[in-house]
Amino acid sequence: MDTTGVGGQHRHARPDTVLDALDWGRVVVGTLARGIVATMLGLALWAAVPAVVGWQPTTVVTASMAPRLVPGDVVVSRPVPAPEVVPGRVLLADDPDQAGHLRLHRYVETGADGTIVTKGDANPAADSTPLDRSAVHGVGYLRVPFIGTPVLWAHEGRWGAVAAAAAALAGLLALCTVDAGLRRTGREARGTSAPHLPSDVPRVHGRRSARGPVVRGGARHVALRQGSALLVAVTVLGGVGAVAPHRAEAAPFAATTASPTSRLSAATMPGPTKVTCMSNGLGGGATISWTKSDWPIRGYEVSWGGTRIATLGADATSVVITAGLLNISSGKIAVRALDAVPTSVWFADGDAQPTVTVVTSLLLSCS
Repeated sequence: MDTTGVGGQHRHARPDTVLDALDWGRVVVGTLARGIVATMLGLALWAAVPAVVGWQPTTVVTASMAPRLVPGDVVVSRPVPAPEVVPGRVLLADDPDQAGHLRLHRYVETGADGTIVTKGDANPAADSTPLDRSAVHGVGYLRVPFIGTPVLWAHEGRWGAVAAAAAALAGLLALCTVDAGLRRTGREARGTSAPHLPSDVPRVHGRRSARGPVVRGGARHVALRQGSALLVAVTVLGGVGAVAPHRAEAAPFAATTASPTSRLSAATMPGPTKVTCMSNGLGGGATISWTKSDWPIRGYEVSWGGTRIATLGADATSVVITAGLLNISSGKIAVRALDAVPTSVWFADGDAQPTVTVVTSLLLSCS
């Protein structure tokens, strides 16, 4: 269409549909930007607010606990009574090998002198120096993914990455206001009795007149903002599902061999029998019990959802497990007998693998 400008000159105005599309794009971009900022602020609050009640947020800086914990995650630990510091839990403690540093590893067994033997889930062997119980700050209860990544970059001296992240955040905050004018007119429009479509608004030189009945915010833009917010929620949930750690199930060892003149069968190492699980009620975790194997063994390993949580002696017949990190929500319990020879790789799993589910951080259920 043509509009008359100053001095009677005619100028060709852009089509209404183009302007409408640009405005709708601004609404979508602004809504997405605000959704991302709100998500980041929410994660930061989850990581920081527990410190008000004495819990301790810690940024993970190594991959020793992968895949449960990866560099850049923040783990919030809370102080617990001494009886709750049991095998299977992830502990935050002073590192005896590095003064002034903290260790965030899983409690796998108790040493002969009552000390705590820890191990990173991704490490092939237990930590060389055990922990004194007095060095324990608390038990890991909450994982906030990736929010500590800038802290990790600063710890590694990657200041270029820190500056780039700050610039990206500044740009994101700027995008949050890209539709500010449209949102203001939308609020004004909700008070009018006869809203007009965007194409009905008077224009001057291809732009909407500031003196015309500016009513273009209405239900149309409200619906668009709500749809954009839903898109943000779906994107965030999909991202969380993509980075969630996968579990692997262990399989028992069994094999036979044959030759042209004879047939040999590998000896069958019996595993623990009558493996059962019983919930101990609120705050008590769950007790896994079994009957000892008659085979000469050096001890037992107990795994939860594919992650080893305890190593016990040959005389053990039970172990109490607790929730630990909240991202361990459900998994099978495998009790494995280890051959008595220290260098042997023989093992045998128990006759049952009960499933333990975390109902809350203080209550486990067995099935």
